[in-house]
Amino acid sequence: MKKILLILTCIFFISRTFSQQVPLDVLIQNRYNEITLDADTSLFTGFRSINWLEVKPYLNDLKTDILDSAFGLSTNAGNYAFKNLANSNWIQASNSKSTFTIDPYIVAAAGAQNRSSQRAVLQMLGGIRIQGVVNDKFSYSLGFVSGYNKFPSYVNANIDSTRGYIPGFAKASLSGDNGYTATQVTGNVTYIPSKHFLIGAGYGKNFIGDGYRSLILSDNPTNNPYLRLQARLWKFTYNVIYNKYSNPRYQIDGHSQRKYSVLHALGINFSEKIQVGLYDNIIWYAKDTVDLFNNRAPTSDSIMGERGFDVQYLNPLIFMRPLEFEIGSPDNAFIGGTFKYKFYNHGFFYFQFGLDDLHLNNTFDNHKNVFGNKYGLQFGFYNKHLFHLENLSWRLEWNTVRPYTYGHGFNKIGLNYTHNNQTLADPFNANFDEVISIFQYHNKRWYAMLENLYTIRGEDPGRAFTNGEDLWGDQDAVELVGTKTLQGEKHKYFYNQFTAGYLINPRNGLTIQGDAVYRSHKAPGISNRNIFFMIGIQTRLFNYYHDL
Repeated sequence: MKKILLILTCIFFISRTFSQQVPLDVLIQNRYNEITLDADTSLFTGFRSINWLEVKPYLNDLKTDILDSAFGLSTNAGNYAFKNLANSNWIQASNSKSTFTIDPYIVAAAGAQNRSSQRAVLQMLGGIRIQGVVNDKFSYSLGFVSGYNKFPSYVNANIDSTRGYIPGFAKASLSGDNGYTATQVTGNVTYIPSKHFLIGAGYGKNFIGDGYRSLILSDNPTNNPYLRLQARLWKFTYNVIYNKYSNPRYQIDGHSQRKYSVLHALGINFSEKIQVGLYDNIIWYAKDTVDLFNNRAPTSDSIMGERGFDVQYLNPLIFMRPLEFEIGSPDNAFIGGTFKYKFYNHGFFYFQFGLDDLHLNNTFDNHKNVFGNKYGLQFGFYNKHLFHLENLSWRLEWNTVRPYTYGHGFNKIGLNYTHNNQTLADPFNANFDEVISIFQYHNKRWYAMLENLYTIRGEDPGRAFTNGEDLWGDQDAVELVGTKTLQGEKHKYFYNQFTAGYLINPRNGLTIQGDAVYRSHKAPGISNRNIFFMIGIQTRLFNYYHDL
């Protein structure tokens, strides 16, 4: 708490204002898709972790819908507190050049499920968000939320599998009544000296791609520290992100084992209809074992070498794999790409791939897929004003990920594509096929969403060896030749959610919302059904990924 108060005090004396990141919440991102279809086509949409100040110049004065104000702050001149609870930030001080606001984080929802052992489902969270902007160049935000949750049983099982981390939220502490308490802090500072450059830093999440899921980098895990640099010129948008991640499974000097990454993201607007993105990412240990092959993962007994942030990776140029080979690096490299085609004014197709490894020669020699072919593919379609009904949109998306993708070979397992035991990509990890359909509708402040998800994943419940779905699995016993997607026992997940709500305040995302969910999980010897509903009040500023 002392650290939080110190941060708040420093921020207040640095400036009088802050501005929010565009929230990664699914409803706000849907509205972002709608308005960017009509926006200046030089805006690259394949990088979603953006600040409002970046988007503002490209929207062509499209801020006519009340939902659009979810992207920005109130700019009414003057000072007030709780003057207008339904249309503006709750506490605000502003003038012609600067705005400072304070809003609540609220999640107060309750419901019931069909599981006889624990009927109640409950979320009781509270906190604040401070944000502002100065001269349309400098912005900042700081959020704090904490509270108590009682989840459906399958979410509890997921928390157990990640050793205590709530999906997409934070580290949880288990209470005596099978509930969880957790606290999340989010922050960002962004400076845009000109239309060509941006410098940002924060503690939060980043997202790559135009899909609902991302196979390159998503908001599925907990928050992490990052530094972001951006250069924008003509049809090119280039981002470099330096991240710090952790492996709580491994303890070094009494703390979670740390790892760093650098991600390069090049976006190209080839035309008014075509966008292409290219990405690479390198992950390395902050402390490394001297014996690379006899020590599978760092432990307190391992002989360690202090490495810290490797300055060789300060190189801001994309595609660093040649540098990897030059320095003889044992680190984990990952590359990917995105493609978006706006085929008419109300819709677009999108494609994404993530490549962890590829061994084509071995594949051709054996006439079968080999262990080292590790990649994921995504194909999707988005359409607004479906059936000529204004504000009705539909997304259809297919994702497939080969077994062992996002893992890291036979040694240094902790260099896998994870943070705090959660994958940095799709929540189903690897070795799966997934189809997602999402209908969304809004009319003034009313909104509704219907999500249907069907996933098949190959699993190995016995854990005698891994079939490639477990990113922490021991890969010594895998079959090197003949691996295929969905190998192992086929587990089928069917998730359906209907959401309806009313937007109380578009400036801070405060809503009244009801949810009804049906989920089934079927496999040999398994037939589980989860049915639950919830209703309550909440601020929609980030995603709760319970569709897993």
